[in-house]
Amino acid sequence: MDKMMKSATRWMLCLLVPTLIAYAALPQWRSVALGLALGLLASAMNAFLLQRRVVMSTESAVQQEGTRTRRKGLGFGNRIATVLLLAMFGYRYPDIINLPAALVGSMVMPFLILVAAFIHTVKENNSGKG
Repeated sequence: MDKMMKSATRWMLCLLVPTLIAYAALPQWRSVALGLALGLLASAMNAFLLQRRVVMSTESAVQQEGTRTRRKGLGFGNRIATVLLLAMFGYRYPDIINLPAALVGSMVMPFLILVAAFIHTVKENNSGKG
C-alpha cells in the first residue's frame, strides 16, 4: 500500500506543478488553475486520510479478540466535508476558484491510486516469481 501511495503522490505532484505554472503564466486561467490545484490537494489529503483509516482497520483486525478496542472517528464524514468545503469556497468565490475544476481535481487521486495498484500488480506478476 505504501508503494502505491508513494507513486500516486508523485504523479499527483507532477499534475500539480503544471497547474501552478499555469496559475503564474496565464492570468486569464488563474481561477481554473487554482481550482485544479486546490482540488488535487484536497484529493491527496482525502487519500491519506483513507490510507490511515485502512491501516487502523487492519491493525484492529490483527489484534487478539479480547483486546480489540473500537476506534471511533469521522472517517467518511471528514473526507466528504473536505470536498464540501472546497465546493463552498468555489461557489462563494467563483472569480477566484473555478468550481468545476476544483471538483474534477478532487476526484483525481483515487484514479491515480487505481493505476498505481494496477502497475504494481503487473510488475509483481511479471517479476519471475512463482
